[in-house]
Amino acid sequence: MKREASARMQMGVTYLEQRNLPSAMRELTRAAELDPDNSEIDMTLGLAYQARGDLGKAEEYLQSAIRKNPDNAAAHNNLGNIFSLRGKGDEAIREYEKAVSNVLYPTPEYGYYNMGREYARRKDFPKAEAMYRRAIGLNSSFADAYRGLALVQYETGQGKESLRTLERLVEVAPSFARGWMDLGSLYLRFDRPKDALEAFRNAMANTGDTALRAEAARYISILEQGKR
Repeated sequence: MKREASARMQMGVTYLEQRNLPSAMRELTRAAELDPDNSEIDMTLGLAYQARGDLGKAEEYLQSAIRKNPDNAAAHNNLGNIFSLRGKGDEAIREYEKAVSNVLYPTPEYGYYNMGREYARRKDFPKAEAMYRRAIGLNSSFADAYRGLALVQYETGQGKESLRTLERLVEVAPSFARGWMDLGSLYLRFDRPKDALEAFRNAMANTGDTALRAEAARYISILEQGKR
């Protein structure tokens, strides 16, 4: 039964990654019936309910995962995300702190990044910057953490530092289109249209997102007209 539960959980994860929520819920629910003491299954069910937009049920399953295994650091991190989405910032930060304090947590950078987002949301920029830097220190190619740090730096009047951070971002993650967009916008603020044009072209080349491509194309058109 445990082997079947594990197989069904993996199928559920695959369906969840494919955004096939009905199939994911079917497999994960069956897995939970087969192995009711499995913390990982409850955590994954929490993520499935989050994807469905049912934050109440998501919180319920993540709390259950933690009761079954208090050392489930990923469950603490994911519960923090639910609290954050529900406007419970203090509770979110407590969960992130529990996650990163677990020495067995393989990806603590996500906990620090999430704390950075929460501190930035409440305009506590010094703590946000510190958390983003911790995340980058643990994972030097963490694109979202570089972007978060750059936005905080810009908000606090550190324009040149923000520019350097974005340049570092696209160096370590050259296919991160949103990073190129941010960099292009900042180049424009620093009156560097040639660099901005190149950044927007890189954004266009590295995304299939229709809205992002349209945004990049608009900037490219304006800048190319300015060159004539």
